[in-house]
Amino acid sequence: MSHPKENSNEMTSQDSRVILKTVSRGHYRLFSGGRIGNLYLPNRLVRSATWDPSILHKQKMTDEVLNLYRELSLGGVGMIITGGFPVFKEMMQKTESGKWILNFSELKVEGIERLVKVVHSSGKDCRIIAQIEDGRLNARPSSISSPFSKRKFRPLTLQEIEDIIDCYVQGIESMKQAGFDGVQIHAAHGSILSRFLSSYANRRGDIYGESPSNRVRIIREIVSRARRLVGDFPILIKMNCTDYLVGGTDVDTFPELAKEIEKAGIDAIEVSGGMWECLVRNEQDLGFRLVPAPESHTRIGNPEKQSYFLKYVEKLSLGIPIILVGGNRNVDLLEKIICQGKVDFIALSRPLIREPDLPNRWLEGRGKPTTECISCNSCIFNMHVHPNSPEPGLVVCVHKESKSLHRQAQRWLDSWVKEHTLPN
Repeated sequence: MSHPKENSNEMTSQDSRVILKTVSRGHYRLFSGGRIGNLYLPNRLVRSATWDPSILHKQKMTDEVLNLYRELSLGGVGMIITGGFPVFKEMMQKTESGKWILNFSELKVEGIERLVKVVHSSGKDCRIIAQIEDGRLNARPSSISSPFSKRKFRPLTLQEIEDIIDCYVQGIESMKQAGFDGVQIHAAHGSILSRFLSSYANRRGDIYGESPSNRVRIIREIVSRARRLVGDFPILIKMNCTDYLVGGTDVDTFPELAKEIEKAGIDAIEVSGGMWECLVRNEQDLGFRLVPAPESHTRIGNPEKQSYFLKYVEKLSLGIPIILVGGNRNVDLLEKIICQGKVDFIALSRPLIREPDLPNRWLEGRGKPTTECISCNSCIFNMHVHPNSPEPGLVVCVHKESKSLHRQAQRWLDSWVKEHTLPN
């Protein structure tokens, strides 16, 4: 192992001389290369998928968004996972021919190829993965009601499941054609695919329900059909290790589910957790503050509260890489996690909103080993406010930008569950 390299910068004042030292972490395994399928990554830091208004609202890549991705790639992260691109969306009503959803080609974001070029041209060898996800649906695997929605959800028919599979396959093929280095299937946090995987949300009695193998069937069919078109193009998945719901995926059932996902042909798993329905439980049961979103815990200043999905990963025994997201805040702690061998890559979202240059800062030894992000979730308030404006913009760190808006955000977070829960 190489020794840390010390670089000294000197500052002189009239009264005193101050020596500022930085200690490079280039010897850390966290900053060594790694592989996902046939894809080489220059380090083990990943930007996890983060809300992007150009995808969900403008359906067009703007210069503002492209500059953000350029800044992220220059900031030293080894791989960027984009905000989710919808591959289908339910229409207001079925057509005479029976068509009920718009597919990826009808939802395609204008200028998507520019996004790939911006990252690849940064000169930092950064990789870019397109996350693909579902649009809004009035149907689910099973008709489980939500405490946050007045909509009545009907069970998906077998033909509708077939249509959804085709849309995901089309999305994977299109992302390869657009030049992305791979795709990530979003199957966490209450997305339609996460509901297929969950024993709480999926109560079907057919080939898509009951056993873990059957609940993974929809993923297996998406991947196997896509492989015929894209070959060994990397296909990743983001999935829940826990739903935080009684009867759902948990620390005991997750290993078997993850094994089925590996058998489905997935190249890497990003481990996350939480469905929003869990927020009607009490804080004592859950162990975290009841604010949106349940995958993004607050009050995690103490190291023992950070990297909060690690205990679920430690029970896995898989032959594919694991990406750990959720409360990763201290570079020295993350180095220990990587060296333990259960986690291959570390994913960050909120910290990179605050500090796009965080990987470089950590590598070069500038500043504290912790993030500037304090995990306050004011940025999530910012995400919810923007959709109500005519021109939603980028998500920013509200705590950094405006103290008064940060206080407003914290009040909103504290009241969200009570204000959005439907009466019994």
